[in-house]
Amino acid sequence: ICPGKTRRTRSGKVNAMTLEEAREFYFQYCGFSFHMDREEPVKYRYFTRLNLGKDVLRQWDEELLDNHFRRLCSDWDHVWTDHGRILDIIRRNNCDVEKYLNRLLDVMAHMERLDLFNITLILENMAGRTEPMKDGGVYVVCKYSDLAPKMNDITEHLITACQKTRTVDERFEKAVNRYRSAYHKWARS
Repeated sequence: ICPGKTRRTRSGKVNAMTLEEAREFYFQYCGFSFHMDREEPVKYRYFTRLNLGKDVLRQWDEELLDNHFRRLCSDWDHVWTDHGRILDIIRRNNCDVEKYLNRLLDVMAHMERLDLFNITLILENMAGRTEPMKDGGVYVVCKYSDLAPKMNDITEHLITACQKTRTVDERFEKAVNRYRSAYHKWARS
């Protein structure tokens, strides 16, 4: 918030945040309103007063997605965090969902070289970590696109490749079962 720089919003309310400040704030919290509000409620109130349009949010989310895709493809040590963030941003539905899901699946098709731990985490991202499994990639793909068969082919290929070349553990097996349960649940709906 910049003291002394008050502005009027479309509704006539006073706001102490510029568009550039709003962008920085949005990027700082990766666009997650829950975190913006929890960590900086006053600043978040100014942010919401801007009443940003869908076009601005689309542009910002696509920029966030491009940043995460760059890291996803260059930093294999943190691949699952960027993978999860990408799914979260897509879930907001501000971007071209089909385009970015396709891009994510194309990257996933080349994840065979990841270690067991990271593949397990990717499977957990896809399945979702809570009931009723609406927080996972399977839900996003099945709900917002026609890419479920492609997703399943790629994910099952990763599972099979992992089982053939590595000694799998209990967590991996649970992730596989959870992924398959999520797929059967959401691919039918």
